[in-house]
Amino acid sequence: MLSRVTKGLVLFVVAFHGVAFVLEALLWMRPGIHEFAISRITDPTGLAVHEQATVLRVLFVNQGFYNLFLASAGAVGLMSYARGQAVAGSTLMLYMCVAALGAGVVLALTTRAYVGAFLQAVPAALALANLDLVRLSGLVVRTSSSK
Repeated sequence: MLSRVTKGLVLFVVAFHGVAFVLEALLWMRPGIHEFAISRITDPTGLAVHEQATVLRVLFVNQGFYNLFLASAGAVGLMSYARGQAVAGSTLMLYMCVAALGAGVVLALTTRAYVGAFLQAVPAALALANLDLVRLSGLVVRTSSSK
């Protein structure tokens, strides 16, 4: 059974990526959104911020949808787990958290968006640490051997 802490961490990762989808794919061209993001991800290019946002728009729409799909995996994982499908649910949550952790590390190493990287990676890492992987692997073994 997932602890409340683990559920809360997984929900945070789902929500973070859901918000990222909205900001990146739907609201990117709003000046407050792209000015904030561009100031943390790029060095001066000689282009005005709005011009940079226009150039980057298609990439941020793509990135936003990546975040939506990642959040969906975690949400479906939580729902599957709650419905008694522990292996499928845990697998989806594990996938989401590993991907979020990796993306947060890459974000920290390649930009100045350290707060965003922290918010992306640390809750995912904590959720991973709280998922009882030994017990989950036992579920996989029992499920496989019971056939």
